[in-house]
Amino acid sequence: MNVSLFLETLPIMLKGMLGIFVVTGVLILLIVGLNFISARFFPDNGKKPQ
Repeated sequence: MNVSLFLETLPIMLKGMLGIFVVTGVLILLIVGLNFISARFFPDNGKKPQ
């Protein structure tokens, strides 16, 4: 195994992993935001009638 080439690829892998976490965080924030907005405009959504 060529250690010098492996060490050259580590920053590229770090950028890829960081990108994955950033995209996941943005998606989570979008879902939380949409849940907040929908709960505000549709307060009875998902509740069973009594």
